[in-house]
Amino acid sequence: MKVALIGLNHPHSLLHLNSFHAIQDIKEVFVWDETNDLGDSLDLKKYNKISYISNNIQEIIDKAPFFAITALRHDLIMNVCILLIDHKINVLAEKPAGLNLEEIKFLYNYSEVRSNKFGVCYINRADPRTKKTKEIIKEGICGKILTIEMRMLTTSVDNRDPTHWLFKKKYSGGGILNWLGCHFIDLIRYILDDEIISVYAEIETYTLNKIDVEDASTLIFRLKNGKIATLQLSYILKLSGSGYNNKSGYDTYVSFNGDQGRIIWSSNQEPLSIYVESNLGNNKNYQKNKHTFTLKNSIAYGGCIGEIFLNNYIQWCLEKEESLTTIYDALINSQIIECAYKSAEKGEKVYINTL
Repeated sequence: MKVALIGLNHPHSLLHLNSFHAIQDIKEVFVWDETNDLGDSLDLKKYNKISYISNNIQEIIDKAPFFAITALRHDLIMNVCILLIDHKINVLAEKPAGLNLEEIKFLYNYSEVRSNKFGVCYINRADPRTKKTKEIIKEGICGKILTIEMRMLTTSVDNRDPTHWLFKKKYSGGGILNWLGCHFIDLIRYILDDEIISVYAEIETYTLNKIDVEDASTLIFRLKNGKIATLQLSYILKLSGSGYNNKSGYDTYVSFNGDQGRIIWSSNQEPLSIYVESNLGNNKNYQKNKHTFTLKNSIAYGGCIGEIFLNNYIQWCLEKEESLTTIYDALINSQIIECAYKSAEKGEKVYINTL
């Protein structure tokens, strides 16, 4: 299988190259970036599947990759994806898949009438904790889910290169809510099989660095079936290292709270696990359980979870599996995030119309 990586100036670009090298069915990798010094920026001994490098995207297209990952500045994604779609190349876009709702909506409509597969990198859907939580909720083990609490604290702007395009709104489209909050919004929708119908948001920029996007956000969501969810996000950790591929640089908490129990997981739990309480059972006594997951080591982006996600995408392209994500998920998430920004600007709850 021949694949392509479109873009090297993205925090996840080299991580996607790792994923390509983790999957045996991928034999050749083509790389495009707009710069001229590609050979100097890549370790070709490490990334030995790379067979062609170019700053001419048409040359990559002419190689006819089975699919391409677009790891690009957000203001560049749409036009590149259109070009790939026009040449019948399957696309796996880095989230958020466009600069704003208008662009993502255009991509959705453009791809819907074509045969190309269009996925988006919400890799947390492949996390076994996600799958198990979804199963437990569906089985009713915790009763009716009423509230959801989510928190994601990560390394400060100081430790993430404040001059990077991610902190310039004209290139990124938004701050921490757009870059990382989308993953948690996606998990709420996916795990609960429910849609968010309103949002109240507060956003702020606390760093002293000269950036024009938010580095902190707190949101309250109302879901269609009556649940209430909260999400807190901030670039605030000063002593947890730097960079984007740093497991110790994240402090997350997820709790699904029902009228008969709850499900909790966190980035700080080792090994990977979820904690479950339930008042249901034969003796009607509180039951406390811990589900632990053993994952194989993988060099892929996100480890074994990322490898599972990418394999699912490949099988979807081969018409052998249902996809974990599609461009539709990016469309809905973008709409929710745009409404959150409107809420923060207006200082009031904003209702979300179904697209």
